[in-house]
Amino acid sequence: MSTKVLLIEDEPKAQQHLKNLIRNSEFPMAILACLTHVKEAVRWLKEHPRPELIIMDIQLSDGLSFEILDEVPVDVPIIFTTAYDEYAIQAFKTTGIDYLLKPVTQDSMDVALKKYDRLYPNSKIDWSFKNLEALQQYRVNQAPAYRNRFLLKAGNALVPVLTNHIAYFFRQEIVFAKTVDGKVFPVDFSLGQLQSQLDPKQFVRLNRQLLANFSSIVKLRSSKPGQFSIDLQPAYHEQVQISQERSSWLKRFLSGES
Repeated sequence: MSTKVLLIEDEPKAQQHLKNLIRNSEFPMAILACLTHVKEAVRWLKEHPRPELIIMDIQLSDGLSFEILDEVPVDVPIIFTTAYDEYAIQAFKTTGIDYLLKPVTQDSMDVALKKYDRLYPNSKIDWSFKNLEALQQYRVNQAPAYRNRFLLKAGNALVPVLTNHIAYFFRQEIVFAKTVDGKVFPVDFSLGQLQSQLDPKQFVRLNRQLLANFSSIVKLRSSKPGQFSIDLQPAYHEQVQISQERSSWLKRFLSGES
């Protein structure tokens, strides 16, 4: 019998990639729904029977997927996917059984599904003990290596650029990198792929269009209650608006509180 899986991922390419990984695994899986937003997932979980497994991205366009768990009690195993490693401890405080850094590979998905297959018959055991073991294993096995340079196109030439010399990456039909001296280069990666290659202590995803070096953020401006717009240096060509959740997190981070 197929395991009933709920998939929560807001980027279409990443969603299709995860579908392919799930379908190519050795375990029979039936995807019940593919959801893209926190509010949509909350509504779905309130209106439908619980799935047997949830696979979900941590950062969605309207907030962190942890907000789903704050709204709806979830007692089924969760496999988290993310471009960041900063949320591991929080993930394992939930019913998370694995934490996959993007880009997710077939091997890493297979390992996570094997873990689910092994744990599911004993799903009534105390989650805290199981998750503590998973977190310890994650800390031992994960040693992310982040890029320190790119080779970027400039006409018919290729230009080596150090990562710390890039102010931000932005999407405008395709993805571009803007350096601290204002030069712009096309990049052959999506913003999601770049997130997995860059140190989250150096770069932050501000919104769906921008992935910025913290050093490029020069000012936070109050725009709506609890929300900021961001001034970047060099300047971005339009106003940079970020969500309330991202505003709160960024304020804490830049003030040294987290």
